[in-house]
Amino acid sequence: MPEIFWYFLRLGWLAFGGPVGQIGLMHLEVVERRKWIDEDEFVRALNFCHVLPGPEALQLAIYIGYKKGRYLGGLLAGVLFILPGYITLTALAWIYVRFGKSPRVLGVLWGFRPVGLALLLAALVRISRAALKGIFPAVLAVAAFVAFYFGRLPFILVLVGCGLVFIAWRAMGPGSRASAMLALLLLPGGAEAAGSALERVRDISWFFLKVGLFSFGGAYAVLPYIREGAVSTYGWITDHQMIDALALGETTPGPLISIGIFVGFLAGNGAGVPWLGATAATFWLFLPSFVFVLGAARHMDRLTSMPGVKEFLKGVTSGVVGLMFSISIPLAKVAFMPRGEIDWITVVLGLAAFAALTFWRWRLNVVVVVLAGGALGLLRAFAPGLFGGALS
Repeated sequence: MPEIFWYFLRLGWLAFGGPVGQIGLMHLEVVERRKWIDEDEFVRALNFCHVLPGPEALQLAIYIGYKKGRYLGGLLAGVLFILPGYITLTALAWIYVRFGKSPRVLGVLWGFRPVGLALLLAALVRISRAALKGIFPAVLAVAAFVAFYFGRLPFILVLVGCGLVFIAWRAMGPGSRASAMLALLLLPGGAEAAGSALERVRDISWFFLKVGLFSFGGAYAVLPYIREGAVSTYGWITDHQMIDALALGETTPGPLISIGIFVGFLAGNGAGVPWLGATAATFWLFLPSFVFVLGAARHMDRLTSMPGVKEFLKGVTSGVVGLMFSISIPLAKVAFMPRGEIDWITVVLGLAAFAALTFWRWRLNVVVVVLAGGALGLLRAFAPGLFGGALS
């Protein structure tokens, strides 16, 4: 237990840069250096985590803790992995609420927002390259976009529908597949926040439990669902605050889905219980990961080889592309039109960040790009004349 405690506490504070970097750190330490598990089991465990909803890096940490120290070890590893993110994001949320209207903080946020949008679009490009291999996955992504953005269908319904449609498509003959694609292209569009502190915490808890249960495809994939609930349904936060949460989440350790902690703090703040809101969001957001991994770890091989599971997840990933594109539209308005009209300096900053994250040969660390945007925003607050005037 002491080994698990000190390793995962240190890992939690070093877990910047998204799941790829976090998983790489775990592989280096637990496979190559400590030899807690071998290469083959590490790969199978990673595939196992991809099948489950929730952040794969956290689930992998729970699994490794389970292999080293059974259920108590898995629980300890998972809690220590997310603890630094809880501490830093609640602290940032407190600063955001208390000082978010000061000119200096507004300047930093101005620089964060286009970078946050660039992060979303860069992730969209990466996921599209991996998922949209063939005409049908691309058509499915377009159908998901239409259903969510224009049809206003629920996030979960769209993703589950995409997974089931992909399974059905794989079972069809060539003629039936052509008809299915045509039907998807012709898909038609269809279709108050709680007052008391207790009701607010209940709503936060229920909402983030659903996020944790249906967060397939990584943190960026679940952003549309978080925005749908926190901005559109409950009205806890605005699109400005949503993109601020995304940018600030990239500067803190732990899974990116931890931005739910920031959102929970702001949601609770509206009812006078910010810390309780953040804590409830943390508990219910990550609870499914602990339950699924610790409950299914013994059945890892059988679960990953079940027929239809991989096809379902491929369909879900195609749907994720469409949903990510749908939320990029309102967030782009927030980032690029901070004063109601297009701010071309912001547009240039966003494009530069996107290029650095996606196309530049020596890609910069995500945290570096976010902090660079914040530094430019702070410079604009001190020297507005260099950037066409002060921010309103």
